[in-house]
Amino acid sequence: MPNLDITRHVNPDSQRTVICYHYWPGGNYRSWIDIDSANLAGSWPNNPKDLPINDHIWPRIAVTQNNTILLATGDNNYERNHLYRSTDFGDSWDLIADFDSIHKMGHFLRASHFPGSQKAVFVYTQYFCDTSGCGCRDQDVWYMTTGDNGMTWSDRIDLTNYQPYPIDSARVYVGTNAVYDANDNLHIAWSGRKVTDYMYEASKIFHWDEVHDVFSVVNSPSIYYYEPDGWWIATATSGSPGAYHMPAMDPQLIVDTTSNWLYCLWQGNDDYNDCSAGRYFNGELYGSVSMDSGLTWSDYVNLTNTRSPGAGPGACMDEDYMTAYPYVVNDSIYITFIEDKDAGGYVQGEGILTENPVRCWVFHKDLIPGIKEKNPLKTEYTTPMLDVYPNPFRDKTQIRYMIQDTRYMMNGYSLKIFDAAGQLVRDFSRSTPNALHPTVITWDGSDNTGKKLPGGVYFLEFEAGDYKETKKLILLK
Repeated sequence: MPNLDITRHVNPDSQRTVICYHYWPGGNYRSWIDIDSANLAGSWPNNPKDLPINDHIWPRIAVTQNNTILLATGDNNYERNHLYRSTDFGDSWDLIADFDSIHKMGHFLRASHFPGSQKAVFVYTQYFCDTSGCGCRDQDVWYMTTGDNGMTWSDRIDLTNYQPYPIDSARVYVGTNAVYDANDNLHIAWSGRKVTDYMYEASKIFHWDEVHDVFSVVNSPSIYYYEPDGWWIATATSGSPGAYHMPAMDPQLIVDTTSNWLYCLWQGNDDYNDCSAGRYFNGELYGSVSMDSGLTWSDYVNLTNTRSPGAGPGACMDEDYMTAYPYVVNDSIYITFIEDKDAGGYVQGEGILTENPVRCWVFHKDLIPGIKEKNPLKTEYTTPMLDVYPNPFRDKTQIRYMIQDTRYMMNGYSLKIFDAAGQLVRDFSRSTPNALHPTVITWDGSDNTGKKLPGGVYFLEFEAGDYKETKKLILLK
């Protein structure tokens, strides 16, 4: 389970790669780190050093601005999380935190790369109850932060705080990620499953940032099938994502520090018919971009696009175990992944053993296009007007609109509000008066039944003839 970061130095040529992994030299598994002998030397092993605690494995690493090494591990039996700190490049370790965790590891570490910042974050998943039967399936995202290179830490925060079904229909299941953006603000992403009896059946990629404090859905609905709530799914008759896999999972966050655009990559399958001969999903790598700090996201792009339905062992194109460098470099995104030649996890009894290439791929960021503004207006017409104020809002906001030209009313007009999943929550179309004159409607954040909606991102859709305009609304709580 390798993971890496780099040491910090004012001279980039003096930075060195730090890797961590777990290894069984005999007796017990342990976590190890190793530091390259020189910049880009690639001399492994160089001087490996172990964390002298048996069975503290599944390591994740981050190196802070002053070269403190942070190491997060789990247990061989999955029961606890452990967070360690070393200020002498792994010669000695201090235990920072030790607490009950989950049945499936989902922890992650990230240190800020913002100049002069001493921030870092430890993200992990924790289940609702203390039995392995629910631990895999019913988890929350938790996190804790430091602002002084790991010397002191905040209290642990339950970010998702999911409530019992049907109040909440999502749960966290494997795969968390985090990054600090160009303004040194924290972003966290995770893969969440839909609450069903079958834990691998349906999933989405979710995002949160500390400035807006709202959850957004990263992946747009599949282009291959219709699912009412936009989940990526497997069906009772389709192939299987495989053990510990879901249709959309394991997000990777990447920041373009020149624009502060945020990219999110993930692995999965948007077409449940693309399966191996053994009936396991042939995974692909996907991407989306946000130009507003993660509040809204572009339609997803299939980056690898290596569909191989029905392929047998050796012919499958199943991209898996993807990692990404968290920042755009020279307008490019850097990722690594395994190209599994027979989909499914061999150690889980899925597929057969094949020789699988490990790929490093560098591609231009524009392979994931941004959200484009569309304006179908005929310039000779006086176009409709739409405005919302205040926005963001807490208790109520006023929606002002006017169609102005009768030619836009030939096919009627509508004013609707949708949630981030694309579900209609409020329809003002029937209550609109003569929209040729300035019209104001007050929305108090309730749905069509009068029930108050949770805080988050909503979309106001205004249609008049062939004119369509959408505005993003942010409801604060």
